[in-house]
Amino acid sequence: MNSLVLRKTALGRDLAAKYAVSPALGRVSPQQKPARLRRKGPLFWAALALLVLSADFLLACLAWLAVDLVMG
Repeated sequence: MNSLVLRKTALGRDLAAKYAVSPALGRVSPQQKPARLRRKGPLFWAALALLVLSADFLLACLAWLAVDLVMG
């Protein structure tokens, strides 16, 4: 029982040393940088909205034609 506790304690120390967080940097490794989102202008959002609306209109027209074909 005592040796099991000693092994777990040693394993805990090994893992703590391996994955130690630097207090000055506050992160585990320098490769882990948060993803920065680039701000996109209103022109991008207007173009995206226009694309979505045109796709919606196209699907509505195709549905209208499909219903007309089936019903008529």
